Amino acid sequence: MKDKRIFLIVLALLAIGWGVAAYLYLDYQNKENFHGKIYHRQAPRFALTSHDGNKVRLDQFQDKIVLISWGYSNCPDICPITLANLNKTMELLGKDANDVQVLFITVDPERDTAERMAEYVPYFHKDFIGLTGNQEEIDQIADDYAVTIVKHPAVYGRGRFDTWDRYLMTHTNTIHLVDQNGRLFLTYPHHMHDSQKIAGDIKKILQ
Repeated sequence: MKDKRIFLIVLALLAIGWGVAAYLYLDYQNKENFHGKIYHRQAPRFALTSHDGNKVRLDQFQDKIVLISWGYSNCPDICPITLANLNKTMELLGKDANDVQVLFITVDPERDTAERMAEYVPYFHKDFIGLTGNQEEIDQIADDYAVTIVKHPAVYGRGRFDTWDRYLMTHTNTIHLVDQNGRLFLTYPHHMHDSQKIAGDIKKILQ
């Protein structure tokens, strides 16, 4: 009787082992099918002010895929390119774009008021939401998402009669993808901002 019990325990452990191995294999195969870098953790929650003045929480979009982009309205190059790429992603998604929400979080809340964001963000897509807050809020969320922000107080080489605010922001230009279950599922560093491949990843998740 004792030998039979040991045999059944060993058999059960083998079955569990094979099940875990199969899961890991399939999970690995699944990872290989995505363009973005895989993450397996719950997305840090946040609440910020949208460009229309309303409070917006990440968890209110749990029925959608959320793409989080970082930047600022005075950005001379990278930020508008990233938003244009995300606009192209939405075009490529077709009707699936209804299941995606793009959030653009400012890294420069000193200048990017809700009013300024309302002028800037919808220019790229009418459904994109620009988010701002106070410096403490932005710093905390950036830290939660491993986004580095550096303010450069002087911009050299500009004319002395130029009245444009004389500082630029350096920031991590990663797009974060949060799935419908609130998980930080994929990230896209700057060199991976391929609209077609991002759209392909989203279609796979929505299937």
